[in-house]
Amino acid sequence: MADIFLIAEPDIAVERLQATLARLPAAALLLKAGDEDDFAYSDRAKTLAKIAQKRNCAVLLDNRPHLVRKAYVDGVHMSGGIKALREAIDELKPDFIVGTGDIGSRHEAMTRGELEIDYLMFGDRDDVDGREMADWWAETFEVPSVFCANPSQDLSGLKSEFAGFVEADWDEIVPGDAS
Repeated sequence: MADIFLIAEPDIAVERLQATLARLPAAALLLKAGDEDDFAYSDRAKTLAKIAQKRNCAVLLDNRPHLVRKAYVDGVHMSGGIKALREAIDELKPDFIVGTGDIGSRHEAMTRGELEIDYLMFGDRDDVDGREMADWWAETFEVPSVFCANPSQDLSGLKSEFAGFVEADWDEIVPGDAS
């Protein structure tokens, strides 16, 4: 059974997050940054992290490792290049979570997986079969994988440790369907 990994849009309402976390046992929450400057993003992340962390849900920032400590969150999700990922690892490990996504090939997954990361996200690119990549990764390597799914997909037999869902799909997730 895969754990739930929520992906929130920049304009998420506090009430929506509270209602979703009351209904779903989410393991992680990625807060997309959008166009916000560092101050606004950090401020929003602090507010939302208090809500999520009370429910034992780890909170991750989007590509801004320099704000992790200031925002009192659990880590960062990096979707940029390998250099930015290495810099985030150097800055945050071992005290914080560092995950990565936007992976276009098995070779790229293995290159990133050799670093000190906590998870790899698959299915966040339209040009790659995310389910196949996530299952291959989960069967082959110890570093956990996240498969970006949608509630209409049959997730039975999913080997990935986490099933990720974008905010637009949260109301359709039925607890236990990510298994």
